[in-house]
Amino acid sequence: MRFMVFVRSPKPLAALYRDALLRAGVLLDAGDLVPHACGVSGYWLIDVRDQEEAVERVRRIPLPACVVEIREVAVV
Repeated sequence: MRFMVFVRSPKPLAALYRDALLRAGVLLDAGDLVPHACGVSGYWLIDVRDQEEAVERVRRIPLPACVVEIREVAVV
């Protein structure tokens, strides 16, 4: 299953922590989005067994003062 993980933080973090997901072999894509009034956003596109694994992998990454959203991506 594929999941899009959005991270909103005061500074760019998506590029910093993508290495852990890359080493685990679950990262498909990552990047930072255009900054806006709420801070900086970034994303990871990961391929894992289920939502529980997606949540567990994100919990292992130190993301201080961040808002994280995990959404399943429909694969057609």
